[in-house]
Amino acid sequence: MDREYITRLIFEYNLHLRGEKVEVPEFKRELYSEIEKWLPKKQIIAIVGLRRTGKTTLMQQIMEELGKEAVFFSFDEEETQKKEVLLFIINFFINNFRPKYIFLDEIHYVDDWEGVLKRYYDTRNIKFVISGSESLELSKAKASLGGRIVTFKLEPLSFREYLELKGKKLEVRVDRLEIEKIEEIYMKFITEREFFEHEFLEYLYKGAFPELVNEDDESVIGKYIRELVVKKIIYRDIPTIFEIRRKDILFEIFRYACSNSSNLFEIKNLCNVFKADYETISNYLFYLQSAFLIKVTESYSRSLAKRIRRNKKIHITHPSIAFAVLSYDRNMLIEKILGQYVESIFAREFFWRDKQKNEVDVILENKTLLPIEVKYREQIGSSDLKGLLKFMKEFNIERGIVVTKNLLEKRSIDKKEIIFIPAWLFLLIHE
Repeated sequence: MDREYITRLIFEYNLHLRGEKVEVPEFKRELYSEIEKWLPKKQIIAIVGLRRTGKTTLMQQIMEELGKEAVFFSFDEEETQKKEVLLFIINFFINNFRPKYIFLDEIHYVDDWEGVLKRYYDTRNIKFVISGSESLELSKAKASLGGRIVTFKLEPLSFREYLELKGKKLEVRVDRLEIEKIEEIYMKFITEREFFEHEFLEYLYKGAFPELVNEDDESVIGKYIRELVVKKIIYRDIPTIFEIRRKDILFEIFRYACSNSSNLFEIKNLCNVFKADYETISNYLFYLQSAFLIKVTESYSRSLAKRIRRNKKIHITHPSIAFAVLSYDRNMLIEKILGQYVESIFAREFFWRDKQKNEVDVILENKTLLPIEVKYREQIGSSDLKGLLKFMKEFNIERGIVVTKNLLEKRSIDKKEIIFIPAWLFLLIHE
């Protein structure tokens, strides 16, 4: 370990300790206020999420409020990713600055980091705030840290956050999906409808990442996502944590997910496609999920056994990632292509599909079930509602949602209430 180099990094990361002003963005993610509530508590705060979504910025914004009581170090450089470096840094902070808060960025790269933090947690009055781009390592740490850690996931930008970063502040939410309230909000926005429709497409194209919100150059957008997000995760982050023999297959599986987002998949079929064994394909899908590049959803059933047996759906975490990997330009974002990627924006834990292939894209499970069908198109006929109505009848649900391109209305069909809501409006009122 080069102590002189590590010491220099410590001071470079903590300019505020030398009285220098650290510039941080004024815009704060919605997660900021949730994390803020936990600062006075003893537990370690862990922030996880996809690369380049703003975890480091979020930590710096919290630090700005804490002043010289907080110190920071990042383990993004390979030379720093050692247990002895972590021990040296923490001891250096304690002996020289006596901080109340220690922020450790990208800590998942360090072996046995949880054991180190556990010891200081138990013996020192220090609050740790950590971050990582890999969910599995932080999840495994929960077992050894037993009650000492609370985890927050920083998602890609929501549509509302995207608009706020562009200077469009919106204070609208509807806790209950009442058509009268939605119509009232829609009428307030009606003179700007074209603006919201345009920005929704821009959000799909580049809106996951704060640094791209005001970027218009398609070549810059594509290169940023491919080089700074996808390739770093697949060729560096995942192999650092897991034993990856075939990075080429890992990338091709991810490319498959980009092309087939919102489609059903079966691991056995993927084994044939990629000429790899079941364990390899299963593990690689799990690694891509752990790194927040893809989401896998299950077919809803009240029976856990049935959920496990049924085919699952694969979704890209955000459409902008798929568009960059597949080299789509804005002109390719036509209605025929967009449907599957709009669905990926709304995807949650469950969809539904029966033996007759009736299907509902999203099932939200709270106090009651809420089925959501995504039909991002100009025309929506009765045949498009077949799966939704079948689900509502089978599970005795009174209300369902259809996410549309531009249609807002309520229909009563077979004594069931179907609310049609434009995608951009639904994201603003119900995220």
